[in-house]
Amino acid sequence: MKNLIPAFVCLLSLFVLLSGTQTAFAYETVRVVIPVDCLEVYGNNTHTYELKIESENESSPMPVSDILTIAEDSTGTFEIYLTEPGTYRYSIYEAAGSDTNIQYDSSRYNIEVYSENNEDNELCCSVIAFQAGAGSKAESVAFQDIVLSDTVTTAAAASTTLTYTTAVTKVTTAVTTKEHKTDIMNSILTGDRFPAHAIRLVMLLAAMTAIFAFLFKQKQSEEDEKNE
Repeated sequence: MKNLIPAFVCLLSLFVLLSGTQTAFAYETVRVVIPVDCLEVYGNNTHTYELKIESENESSPMPVSDILTIAEDSTGTFEIYLTEPGTYRYSIYEAAGSDTNIQYDSSRYNIEVYSENNEDNELCCSVIAFQAGAGSKAESVAFQDIVLSDTVTTAAAASTTLTYTTAVTKVTTAVTTKEHKTDIMNSILTGDRFPAHAIRLVMLLAAMTAIFAFLFKQKQSEEDEKNE
């Protein structure tokens, strides 16, 4: 029994040593944030983006949430917690909605998260984003949806219709006025009521007066010529 005591002490010392070594290399958890910008669409914060993140390799830790709903002209963040060094890859994209008046952004970003231990034996992380199909690093992860209907064109068309309607109204008014004047003249020349008779009589007297004045003036001119 006495011979077993030193062996037991050695095993216990070895266990404590191994436990201390394991604790010494345990890293403090690091929070990694990936910001995502959702640009303006309508300008009144009524449009929302639904963004998703997917892991590209099995060793990559899962984000706190793999779906983000962000209002237009706002920024959201995907969060990932790392506990050991490594290179972790993800992809971020927008889930297209059902609004047929919106063209949803089809961009896809490849995200690389680098985690390494520094001189103080602490995890140090960095994030790099690449837009799929582009060879250079992306300055930011950003999405821009587009409204398909052209409100300016619609307004211009409405203005043109209004102008055309106004022009037609003016033409119609002019034609109506002309027709009204023609009706008055016809009533004066062919009407059987009192005003028409009186007007025709006045016109006849005026015409006869003009004829007599012309004849008188002509006769007077002939007498003046004889006297000379």
